[in-house]
Amino acid sequence: MMKNKFTTFIFMGFLLIFSILNIVLPPTEISLSERRRLHLFSDLEIRELLTGDFLEDFDQAALDQFFLREQFRRLKAIIDGKLFHKTDNNDIIVIGDSAYKLDYPLNTESVTRFTELLHTITALYAQDNPVYFAMIPDKNYYVDPGPDFLTMDYEKLEQLLAEQLEDITIIDLTDTLSLDDYYHTDPHWKQENLDMVVARLQEAMGMETDFSQIAYKAEQYAPFYGAYYGQSALNLAADTLTYRISEVMKDVIVTNFEYRGDPDKAPGVYETDKLDSMDSYDVFLSGSTPLITLENPNSTTDKELVIFRDSFASSLTPLLIEEYQKITLIDIRYVSHEIIGDYVDFGDSEILFLYSTLVINHSEILK
Repeated sequence: MMKNKFTTFIFMGFLLIFSILNIVLPPTEISLSERRRLHLFSDLEIRELLTGDFLEDFDQAALDQFFLREQFRRLKAIIDGKLFHKTDNNDIIVIGDSAYKLDYPLNTESVTRFTELLHTITALYAQDNPVYFAMIPDKNYYVDPGPDFLTMDYEKLEQLLAEQLEDITIIDLTDTLSLDDYYHTDPHWKQENLDMVVARLQEAMGMETDFSQIAYKAEQYAPFYGAYYGQSALNLAADTLTYRISEVMKDVIVTNFEYRGDPDKAPGVYETDKLDSMDSYDVFLSGSTPLITLENPNSTTDKELVIFRDSFASSLTPLLIEEYQKITLIDIRYVSHEIIGDYVDFGDSEILFLYSTLVINHSEILK
C-alpha cells in the first residue's frame, strides 16, 4: 500500500513539474524539424468557447508546446521501431543513413489526370511550340524494394506516361541519376550532381551551350536537415547543401511575381537568407512560388524556355540559364493553369514539363 502511494506521489510530482515548466518556459513558435509553425496558447480566443473550437485549439497548443516535445517525438519513433518493429514513422522509413517516404501504390487515375492536364495546357498555350516532358524519379526508384519497403510500380508508370503522352517528346532521365544524387534527409536531388541530367536535356532539346566548360564556384551550407529528418523524428546525420555559382548567374535578373512591386524583396538566383529558414532548400530561386522568371542579359540568343515544374526544378534551372535569354518557371500547385496566359507570353518558347514522380502520383495538388 505504501509502495502504491509512493509511486502515485512520484507520478504526481512529475506532472506538477512538467506543468510548471510548460507555463514558465517561453513558447516555441516554429518547429524547424517539422517545417511548420506551432500552435501557441497566446493565439487562443475565448470567444471560440461558444463554438467549441477553443478546446480543439487548446489541445493542439498543449501538444505543440509540451516540454521536451522533440525528445518525446524521437523516443516514440525509437520505441516504435525497436520495440514494436514498426518499419516507418509518419510514412518515413530509414534504411542505413537515408530516409525515404513511402509512396505506394501507383495511382493510375492520378497519372491519367496528370497527362490530361498536360494536354490541356499544351492545347491552350503551346500548339505550335516544341514541347518536352521529363519525369524526375523520386529516390525510392533507386532502392531495391524489400518486404518492408513497398514502392510504386515505376515500370507501369513509365508505360502509362509513354502511352498517354505519345504526342509529346519524352526525355528519359532515369539512367542519369543514382541514389547518391539525392540528399539523405530530403527528397530532392543535389544540384552539384546534375551534370548528366543537363547533358541529357541538352541532347534532347538541341541546346548549343557547352555546359561542361562552365566554371562554377561551389558554396556550401551545413548542417542541412531536409524534410524527411523531422518527419522521421530520428537523429539522422545531416546533409551538406551545395549551390553552384557561375559568372553569368551573377548578372541574371530574377523576377518573383510574389515580390513584384517591392524591389527590396527582389531575389537573386540564390536567396541565401533562406539558408537559415525552415527549409534551406529554398535557397534555390526562393523556393516554391507560382511564377518566376530568369533573364540573362549576356545571352547571345533570343531563345526562351517555359518550365512547368515542381520544387526539383528550382535547383536545376540555374544550370540551364546560359542557353536562354529568358526562362519562365510556372508552378501550377499554386496558380491555376487557366489564368497563366494572362501573365506569360508563350510566343516561340520551348516548353518543358518537368515533374517528379511524387507529384505525378498525387496530381490532385495541381490546379
